[in-house]
Amino acid sequence: MTAETLLLLISYVLLIGLVVTIHESIHWCFALLFRRQPRVTFDRFLTPTVRYHNTHVDWQNLIISGSAPLLLFSFGIWVEGDGGAWVVVKILCLVNVFNFFPVTTDGQMIFLSLVKMIQKQKWIKQRS
Repeated sequence: MTAETLLLLISYVLLIGLVVTIHESIHWCFALLFRRQPRVTFDRFLTPTVRYHNTHVDWQNLIISGSAPLLLFSFGIWVEGDGGAWVVVKILCLVNVFNFFPVTTDGQMIFLSLVKMIQKQKWIKQRS
């Protein structure tokens, strides 16, 4: 492995770390905005994860969990991927679309929040 290849590999790993950190920072900011007492923990492979106090306010949970994938995916669409590191950043941001699927933690929270909001609306209509 040449020095150039090693440097390229290190830069890609750092870019992945940067995008993951930005992703979790967005969750943290929205959890802080809703006064959910966010804290950062490190899960598998030293991946940062934001945990917060759940007050069972479904629309807030939806915003907290959906904000990071939405903002990063939007940035991925907007940013020019002309070459080099910007292509990697664009791809990493666009990959955030998978966080909307219920197989991820964000996707599970989005799905559960939407289901609970729909159930509450049906319950309110039945009582009327």
